[in-house]
Amino acid sequence: PHHCIKLIVTRGVGGRGYTPPETVHPTEIVSVHAIPSYYAKWQQAGICLKTSSIRLGLQPLLAGMKHLNRLEQVLIKSHPLPQGFDDWLVNDIEDNVIESSMANVFFIKGNRVITPSLAQCGVAGVMREQVMIALLEQNMNIECLPVGAERLIEFDSA
Repeated sequence: PHHCIKLIVTRGVGGRGYTPPETVHPTEIVSVHAIPSYYAKWQQAGICLKTSSIRLGLQPLLAGMKHLNRLEQVLIKSHPLPQGFDDWLVNDIEDNVIESSMANVFFIKGNRVITPSLAQCGVAGVMREQVMIALLEQNMNIECLPVGAERLIEFDSA
């Protein structure tokens, strides 16, 4: 069986408020999890996404970064998915497609691969980078662009 490792690094325990203590003692939390059995099916058959009504706010200072203040993701995941759907597709407040609730997304149009720009919000996941590297090694054209939700119909596949 395959597993994944989750590593969380915090700035440690602080006092009251947002100002960090003068001396910081980082906390590291490591956990190991089995990869869900349905991932293999998803890799072969693909997944069905439902657009979430909850939108991501724009915050370029945190865009691309995975952090522990992803409250929008908590809200998104608190809503049950309708039957027949595997995950939520998440847009920003300007109706640009950003990601799914747990993964980055890629779209194919001819010989071009497009992944949404994460300049304003979203997480630049580790696997997103690996996919982009693999595509470049195959001499594929990959572009990071804003993808308006109305453009989804234009793509050959995702």
